[in-house]
Amino acid sequence: MTDADDAARERARRLLATADTCTLATAAPDATQAATVRFVADDDLDVYVTTGSTYRKYRNMTRNPDVAVVVDGDDNLQLEGTATEVGGETAAFVRRRYVEKYGPSPYLTNDDSVFFEIATDWARLLVDGSFPPTYEMVLGEGETAPHGD
Repeated sequence: MTDADDAARERARRLLATADTCTLATAAPDATQAATVRFVADDDLDVYVTTGSTYRKYRNMTRNPDVAVVVDGDDNLQLEGTATEVGGETAAFVRRRYVEKYGPSPYLTNDDSVFFEIATDWARLLVDGSFPPTYEMVLGEGETAPHGD
């Protein structure tokens, strides 16, 4: 990993630590759906969300675990990964991180609430909003150009 890669990864970590919400995109059988959600993250850039088991994002992630996440702040971070419902120690970790970041919430103790880990396998950071925009790869392989240019 180069110094530029390390710098991009550190910027991504800072954004994940400071942003209050992200946009979570999931796939339904007949459409793509997006929702603004609160989240927490770990140092590996994995993202954790909570949702109700009666919500459509829950149904979507259990049917098709491939998701995309966009976190917007001073920078813009695009993530892609696989969502897995978690329990036990992982759920306890997520619950603690949520309380640290947002304070207590009924979403954390509701009988319908579940936690998902999004194991990030691809991430890129928007470095500036010029045209064309400049991106840096943070994790995974792929083009850094926004449209494969």
